[in-house]
Parts: sequence; structure tokens; C-alpha cells
Amino acid sequence: MDELRLIFLILNYVRYDLTIGAVENIQKSIVKPEEYEILIVDNASPNDSYNILKEHLKKFDNIIVIRNSQNLGYASGNNFGFKYIERNFPTTKYVAVMNPDVRFFPNTDLERTIQKLENDSKLSIITPIHLLNKTFRQTSIAWKIPKQLDDFVLNFWLTSKFSRVAYKEFKIEDNKISYVDVVPGSFFIAKINTLKEVGYFDEKTFLYVEERILALKLSMKGYKCAIDFENMFIHDHSEKIFNLTAEIKNYNLLLKSRIYYNAQYNGKWKYTIIPLLIATYPLKLLEIVVKHMIKHLIKKYAR
Repeated sequence: MDELRLIFLILNYVRYDLTIGAVENIQKSIVKPEEYEILIVDNASPNDSYNILKEHLKKFDNIIVIRNSQNLGYASGNNFGFKYIERNFPTTKYVAVMNPDVRFFPNTDLERTIQKLENDSKLSIITPIHLLNKTFRQTSIAWKIPKQLDDFVLNFWLTSKFSRVAYKEFKIEDNKISYVDVVPGSFFIAKINTLKEVGYFDEKTFLYVEERILALKLSMKGYKCAIDFENMFIHDHSEKIFNLTAEIKNYNLLLKSRIYYNAQYNGKWKYTIIPLLIATYPLKLLEIVVKHMIKHLIKKYAR
């Protein structure tokens, strides 16, 4: 991988402890640590994350910590990092977008994954197999770009079981990759020039659906996404939210992103699906409250 250059881009918000853990995991786990750099973007954390990260990581020569002036969400924060790379590391070919709660197995060989990206001129993004909380879930490693009424079907727990966006099977190519529509935003490796070509992430979303919009924009340019079935990573997203206010807030962000996506990218179906999403909002709130009560009871009696 001598001719390749990789920069890990980690977006930090408040949880500097997770980010420090991610950096230490990269340093211990990734083959050939001398051949990459790590860029940490603190997304205007209201605590002292930026200074703590700067102080704690100053011993590493290959780590840069920068700070965004305001928190405009996941897409905007990562774009801030992309543009920093564009200005300061113009020869960089690959960027690994990574959540602070992502972890790798010992001796993870990303060189092999990057080589597959290098060998395919139409491949823009590749990711190892996504293990959510160390568990393989077929629905979480990739999904199809939602269209028509898909977002309405996904909106409720019961109807989501009939969603068409999940892959029932994956066709594995000779080089052990599978082409898919959308890969998780928690970790992926991309050719930075292809991301630049489509304007990086769409900053009109604060949180949620960024991956599908990026995948759609790339597909419109003829680029593809893929899973590398010879590597894995762990998304240690194990913390459970039992605060009802937080659950409703998160759903409101998801709903706002879904409405924006359908308004901008779902053609004539926006005239049907957006009114449906808005009209059934009270019903969705009821579902959230009921599910919250059930989770609370399970947590109470599991002690």
C-alpha cells in the first residue's frame, strides 16, 4: 500500500472518551500504522472535548484535532473534515469515515479492503461487514435506497417488517465483495475524489439518512458501493435510551430528514409520502410512548 494514503476521519461530539478509545484501537489494530493519519473533528462540543483531545493525543505524530465553530449535524461536521483534507492533504486518495464507537479486531487488514477499492474504477465506497454490538444482523450491514412509499413502511415497527429496503441475500463476487446500494455511515472507506464530485454529504440533514442520499448521488454519477466480506468491524452502539424526551427528539430528527429526502430525491412520490408521514405523526408518537413503557418495564423487572 506504499502508493496509497488513508486518513481516518472521526467526528467527535461530547464523548471524547469514545474518540480516544477509537484512536487507541486504531493504533493497536490496524496493519501498517505508519501509512495513515487520523483527523478528529470536534463538532462544537459544549464540553471541553476539543482541549482534552488536543492534550491527550498530542503525543501522536499522525493525529490532527480540529474544531468546528458550530454543530450543524453529522453531514456538515464530516464535510468540514473533508474540506480540511482537501485543503491540507490534496494528494490523499482515501478517507475512512468513522464513528467514535467503532472498534476493529486485532490485526485488521484494511490494506486488502482498500486494494479492492483501488482495483475497481466504478467503486466509490467500500466497508467491511458491520457487526452491531458484536452481532451479525443482515439488515444492518447494507440496505437498498428507499423509493416510492418505502419510508412510510419503515416508519412503524409493524409495517417495517414488510419493508423492501432490506437485502434478503448478497451476491458475492470473486474478490469477496458484494455490490449494494447503501452502506452504514458508522464506518466506510471512500475515494475522496468521488465524494468531492458529488458535493460530499448533503448538509440539509442534521442526523439520519445521510448515507442513502450520498449513495444515491454517487449512483447517479455511475459509482457503486460495496461490502468487503473478508473484513469486519464492530459498531459498539450498545447504550440504550430510556429517556422518553430523547426518544421523541431523535424521532423528530429522523422524520425531518425523511421528509427532506422524499421532497428532494423521491420524485412524484413526495406528494403522497410526505402528507402520510405528517398525518400519522400522532400515531407514531403513541407507538414511541408504548415501546418506551415496555422497555422501561423490562428494565425494571430484569433487575
